[in-house]
Amino acid sequence: MPTVNFAGRATTSADSTWGRRVIPDSQLFYVVSGSAELIIGEKTYGIRSGECVHYGPECPHELFAARGTDYYSIHFHWRHESTAPVHPGLSIRAADREESAGRPLRPAPDIPPYGPTALPTHFTVSGLEPVLTKIVKEYELEQPGYGAALRGLMTQTVTDIFRQLLNVRAASSVSGGKIEPAIAAMREEPGRNWTVTELAAMCGYHPIHFSKLFKEEIGLLPKQYVIGERIKQAKRALLQGEKIEALAERLGFTSIHYFSHRFKKLTGLTPTEFRMQGKDA
Repeated sequence: MPTVNFAGRATTSADSTWGRRVIPDSQLFYVVSGSAELIIGEKTYGIRSGECVHYGPECPHELFAARGTDYYSIHFHWRHESTAPVHPGLSIRAADREESAGRPLRPAPDIPPYGPTALPTHFTVSGLEPVLTKIVKEYELEQPGYGAALRGLMTQTVTDIFRQLLNVRAASSVSGGKIEPAIAAMREEPGRNWTVTELAAMCGYHPIHFSKLFKEEIGLLPKQYVIGERIKQAKRALLQGEKIEALAERLGFTSIHYFSHRFKKLTGLTPTEFRMQGKDA
């Protein structure tokens, strides 16, 4: 029964910091582009594009952006009777250096047949932007019944996160990470027109077996994965002012129309809308 207390998307300048503080609820911080760092005790978590951090109440922490960063921030209670948002701002307090660091909240719901499944403090997840955008719009517009709508959307968000984490965990135990050379190559050169045969050869598999193994471990086909990597680079380039036509060609899309179609499908926005929202945030 999650209750969303605050939802926003913003772009922050380099060296922005959210001090050493304690929040009254839980926070999900998702980086669209740029990078940020979370410090809890002696541990530092680097947050890159497509990555999240999650932490809860009574956990002194520092969060800052090393450079210009586009991000979503969701404050919520994991379980709360009322759906009415309670803004966390008035209850956030500064934490001094001597205060015990504590440990980040790691909720572990029982998910049959996997059993208790802990949510890590730092993780990578794909496809969250459309639902996070809906959460932000519901929160900002405050239409009738928006509290219930926010609860439903947050439930969907949490479900999507755990599904991906469980799929990766289950597949990794089987494959032992044997597709890593292909993943590294696609991340390094997402604009290249990779064939399944090339990728499979890097890992020592027959193309058919490689495609099956890749889908089991990542939850996507190789073509879908490389498109996702292209969109990650596109988001950064759009905010830096690169022309859409040149960007589509550089990242290996066959046309501007196809690039715009894939971009909107994964982010919920057209490239132009994404660029304007980044400027206005």
